[in-house]
Amino acid sequence: MGVAMTIRKTCIVCGEEKLYQALDLGLMPSSNDLPKKDALNLVKEYELRYYMCPKCGLFQLLEVADRLDLFDNYLYLTGVNRELVAHFKELYENIGTQDSKKDFAVVVGSNDGTEVSLLKEYGKFKNVIGVEPAKNIANMANSAGRTTINDFFSLKTSQKIVEEYGKADLVVANNVFAHIPDPRDMLEGMKNLINEDGRIIIEVHWLKSIVEELEIETLYAEHYYVWTVKAMNVLSKQLGMKIIEVLYMPKQHGGSLRFTFAYSGTNDLALMENEKNAGLYEKSTMELLQKRAEDRKNKLKYLIREINKQGKRVSIWSVPAKVPTLINYCGFTDKDIGCAYEVAESKIGRYIPKANIPIKEESLIEEDKPDYLIIGAWNYMDFAIKKLKWFTDSGGKLINPLTAEIL
Repeated sequence: MGVAMTIRKTCIVCGEEKLYQALDLGLMPSSNDLPKKDALNLVKEYELRYYMCPKCGLFQLLEVADRLDLFDNYLYLTGVNRELVAHFKELYENIGTQDSKKDFAVVVGSNDGTEVSLLKEYGKFKNVIGVEPAKNIANMANSAGRTTINDFFSLKTSQKIVEEYGKADLVVANNVFAHIPDPRDMLEGMKNLINEDGRIIIEVHWLKSIVEELEIETLYAEHYYVWTVKAMNVLSKQLGMKIIEVLYMPKQHGGSLRFTFAYSGTNDLALMENEKNAGLYEKSTMELLQKRAEDRKNKLKYLIREINKQGKRVSIWSVPAKVPTLINYCGFTDKDIGCAYEVAESKIGRYIPKANIPIKEESLIEEDKPDYLIIGAWNYMDFAIKKLKWFTDSGGKLINPLTAEIL
């Protein structure tokens, strides 16, 4: 069932009017809204049609879904993702070894409060609070003693925080900057939060990785934008900020960038050259994305169809947010893929929306004995192969959905 959306006609960053369509994935359910069986017919769908800005390089949805719809009952929990937790530990431990002042930090999009705890323990901050829009998740964090404000972050929210807590030494927003309909308001709010020597750290998916590796499933209704260094630089300049460091992290969500902002410093824009060399600023490159995505989809569909013809059973290991997009873009249902397996209790007993594929406890793999497992969390492929060695040793086979290859 479709939903009403806010329609824009210009680039949200630079106001450019002559945007062009680069990728249309069709109607998709929210990737983090995994329904229970009695709600399968109530799944909302959102148009995933992405446009490219030829002026600033922002990849964006113009049909923007209501955030209240998307974050009303959020199921993703940072704490269950061990690889991501290890990534944040490394980030905050590095911050903790620095001699800078570490009194107060704010985590934007703090989810279950895992990062709040890690900043205290490893970053050595005296006081850390989170801001989380999903009420069920914010309540969980507060119950665990991780101070969390239940709200969508904005300039207005930042002003309230400053009134109550004062200015912050650090503000972080990891893998949430794409979820905000107005990125200028968000960055302005973060700027308002920090003191003169403060820092802002933002991690986002990198468009270059998505285009080069065809990581189309990392796009879903909650991801209004995919960022380039060029687009982020335009936004930061508008607000009088400096991008003092940009780090490429190949293992994070298939390829992410970590931006560090400050009031002053030397701009680090070296990766813009990589974007230019990859053709991201060329219309001819981006207009090929649709056909390349279709080719990838057809390759995976052919593989699953051939396996099914042999009477073999296919399931999915791990259901991160990228899985519903891939499954539904390919048009798979529970007739093609029997079930999915998860460790997150919040997802077990639910279904991959639209495809109606049930999600079961991971421990049942041994009992069910599927012949093939599609690695849903392919960005942690090494971890998956190691964890599922018992499965392959017993004759099972793994599928890399990015390449449609049997491992």
